[in-house]
Amino acid sequence: MKNSFIALLLLVVLLNACTKEETQPTNNPPVNTLEGGWLVPVNKLILSQLPPDRIRSIDAPYFKPIAEGKLKANESVYIYRFGDSVKVYPLNVMGRHEIVNDRIGAHHFAITFCPRTGSALAWNRKINGTVSEFGVSGHLFNENLIPYDRNDTSYWSQMGLLGIKGNHSGIELENSQLLLTKAATAMAAFPDAMVLIDTSGQNCDSICNGSFKQGRDLGDPNEDGGIELPGGDLFGIIQRESALLFNYDNFGADIQLYYTNFKSAKVIVLGSEDLQFIVAFKDNTGDPDIKFTAVQNALPIAFEDNRANQYDLTGLAVSGPSAGKRFPAPVSYTAHSFAWDLFFNDLELY
Repeated sequence: MKNSFIALLLLVVLLNACTKEETQPTNNPPVNTLEGGWLVPVNKLILSQLPPDRIRSIDAPYFKPIAEGKLKANESVYIYRFGDSVKVYPLNVMGRHEIVNDRIGAHHFAITFCPRTGSALAWNRKINGTVSEFGVSGHLFNENLIPYDRNDTSYWSQMGLLGIKGNHSGIELENSQLLLTKAATAMAAFPDAMVLIDTSGQNCDSICNGSFKQGRDLGDPNEDGGIELPGGDLFGIIQRESALLFNYDNFGADIQLYYTNFKSAKVIVLGSEDLQFIVAFKDNTGDPDIKFTAVQNALPIAFEDNRANQYDLTGLAVSGPSAGKRFPAPVSYTAHSFAWDLFFNDLELY
């Protein structure tokens, strides 16, 4: 009888223990550690155990007129336009710092460059009403730069333009056009532009030394049996999980213009091997009879339409009935071939 009572008591204790365990709250958020809380697969991350900002962003950029910038004619630069202001960011400076937190008046933006994927993007730093300041986290997703927000330690995918950890997880960044070309083209097209001068004295160490000067010549097909991409750099127009890619070999010495459709949008794509650029615009005119033609040897004019408008390399109408208006740009940028395979499921090579 005593043994039966003890057995019954043990059974009651065990049942109570199970009941307590089952009724414990299960909706507690996970601890936001380095390993946890990511919106993307952890096996596609390379997480640095070192403190952030080993590569220091430029947070108080200094500019000079482009004619005083001592740029070499063939060195690569990025061009950013907002309103009437045009700023130029040399690739060699971006390779040393990777992120520039900049502003034009009340417009706050960041220029970001990833040496491993060869991608550079510009985005609005005002997120949910607050101006963010971005730093180099040291982490990578799909071998691509992960900037972090110093205001709240949110992390972002550069090529994905998406918050992937922290308070801004899942929020898309507002992208702006960033034109990659050579300095000689920039000076001819925008003689009044201002160029970024590196006053930091920072030298590359083993983190970035030389890596941003060379693309990776991969060109393997997608794992899911997709198209085989050529090696080197490709320019892509992005729509969610899809990208329309242009090989720089698609363009000759003169400016060439392609007018095509991508995901129900009409796009104008310009490029030149000699001038070293590819750029894309959305045709938002709604005019079914409009036609566009490349213009040669007339920078800043790069193309025109059959409505007497002439446009520069940023899609701004500099003369004609539409003077002062600018074509919107799709999300588009240049990156090494292998990076497109890592980020996009649906790739189309023009």
